[in-house]
Amino acid sequence: MAIIGFVISLLPMVYLHLESSGQLNPLKHTISDYVFAHQGARLFDTSALALAIGSASLLTGLAGAGLVRGAPLTVLLLVWCGGLIVAVLFPTDPVDGVQSISGAVHRWAGTLFFPCLSLAGFLLAKRCQVTPGWERFSRTVLRLSVASTVVLATFALIQLSINRPDLMPFDGLRNYLGLAERILFAVDMALLFVLGLALWMGGSRQAVEPAGAEHQDLAEGGAA
Repeated sequence: MAIIGFVISLLPMVYLHLESSGQLNPLKHTISDYVFAHQGARLFDTSALALAIGSASLLTGLAGAGLVRGAPLTVLLLVWCGGLIVAVLFPTDPVDGVQSISGAVHRWAGTLFFPCLSLAGFLLAKRCQVTPGWERFSRTVLRLSVASTVVLATFALIQLSINRPDLMPFDGLRNYLGLAERILFAVDMALLFVLGLALWMGGSRQAVEPAGAEHQDLAEGGAA
C-alpha cells in the first residue's frame, strides 16, 4: 500500500508539469502553485492525498516491524502525514497575490512537515542499525536524511530571501525557490521509497523464514 500510494502520488505531478509547461516556471514556482493550472487543484489534491495515505501505510508497516517505537518518531511521521492533508485543505495563495489565511496555514504546514520527515529519517536510520535484517538499509536512509536536511536548509534560505530581503539581500536566489522544493521532494520521495522497499523485502523474508523454521522443527521431531 505504501509503495502504491507513492507511485500514484507521482503520476498527477508529472502530468501537471508536462501539461503546464510554458505557464509556470518550475525553477521559480512551487509545486503548490500548480493548483492554479488547468485541473491543477484536483490533480494536486489527488497527489498529496495519495502521498499521505502511502505515508500512513508506511508508518503502520514500520510500527509492525518494530522500527517505530516511542512518541518522538511516531509524532514526527504523523505530523508529516497530517501536514500533507492540511496542505490540501488550505490551498496556497497565487504568486504576488493577496495573502490569505488559507495561504498562511498552507505555508506553516510546509514549515512543519518537511523538517519532520528529515528528522524521522535520522531516527529510522539509527533504528535500522539495531534491528536484525535492516542493517543494510541504515546507511542509505542516513544519507538521504542528510541530503534532505541540506536541501531543506537551502529551501528555507531562499524563502527567507523572499520574505525578508533586508536579511538575505540576494535577489537571484528567489528565482530558484521552485527548483529547491522539487529537489527536496525528490530526495524525500527517494527516502520514502527506500523505506517502503525495505519494509516489503523485510516482510517477504519474514513470511519465508517461519515456514522454513517450521519445516526444520518437523524434521528434527521426526528424527528424534
